[in-house]
Amino acid sequence: MLIFDAHCDILSKIGKASDLLSNRRQWDILRALRYGCFVQVLTCFADDPYRGFPQQHMQAQFMLGLEAEREHPQLTLIRARRDLERISEGHVYGILGAEGAEIIGGSLAELDRLYQLGLRIMTLSWNYDNEVCDSIAGQNTHHGLSDFGRQVVRRLESLGVVVDVSHISDKSLEDVLEIAKKPVTASHSNARALCGHRRNLTDDQIKRIASGGGVIGINLYPPFLEYTGNAGILSIIKHIDYIAGLVGTGAIGLGCDFDGVDDLPDGISGVESVGSILNMLARMNYSDRDIEGIAGKNYVRLFTQILN
Repeated sequence: MLIFDAHCDILSKIGKASDLLSNRRQWDILRALRYGCFVQVLTCFADDPYRGFPQQHMQAQFMLGLEAEREHPQLTLIRARRDLERISEGHVYGILGAEGAEIIGGSLAELDRLYQLGLRIMTLSWNYDNEVCDSIAGQNTHHGLSDFGRQVVRRLESLGVVVDVSHISDKSLEDVLEIAKKPVTASHSNARALCGHRRNLTDDQIKRIASGGGVIGINLYPPFLEYTGNAGILSIIKHIDYIAGLVGTGAIGLGCDFDGVDDLPDGISGVESVGSILNMLARMNYSDRDIEGIAGKNYVRLFTQILN
């Protein structure tokens, strides 16, 4: 079965490209290969110790992703719509992304340069306000998108880069949805009605993302699944059930957040456990078509619409 996971932070956890093939963290190429065909968004971000120089730190990870493609024949980076149309069994595909517009350093020209190198999805912020927008964990610097942020969203759409609204403030998300001409994603966010963490989406946000053709990636971080932080596979299914009840399964995908979280739900140890989620969906009487969509086809459809 085709698997597409819209968010993974492994590039921030390894020191050299060879480590992407096999490691003891939550995601690597060899474990992803067990599924036959796996598409993984490989995200660059600057954790708290690197906030003084986020652009340099993120771009170093970005270059590590490019190096990994050269080093590992099992990995191919997707850069265009035609690449998605050619995905096949027995291979892992990567899509380079950025978790925070800090990677472009306030420059549209730098965005263009990174696009030429392979950037194909951008989460507009991480846990801090930046030049583009306010974060859900930030200080409300711009009261939503900045003027520059509006330029960035428009440029991302014109280039064919997926706009990701996970982590951004409610007002920033509202502003994005007002100006976006193409579908957007919340690559790793859950339902706030089930778990009231600010990182999750309100019902209205879920409906608006879905009505525009967007996809929401279910995040496996326990505090985003359950108020108590004690979560298992059924906690994941609850969020899928809830969002499906609001907007249908066509707006749901996987946004596991492997290697971006310290803890995972009981029964989930890393990418090797994705199949357990899909098996549980089958046991809960989801149709094969629904499961295939959630597992990967919904995100393939979204990226096919956006990439040039």
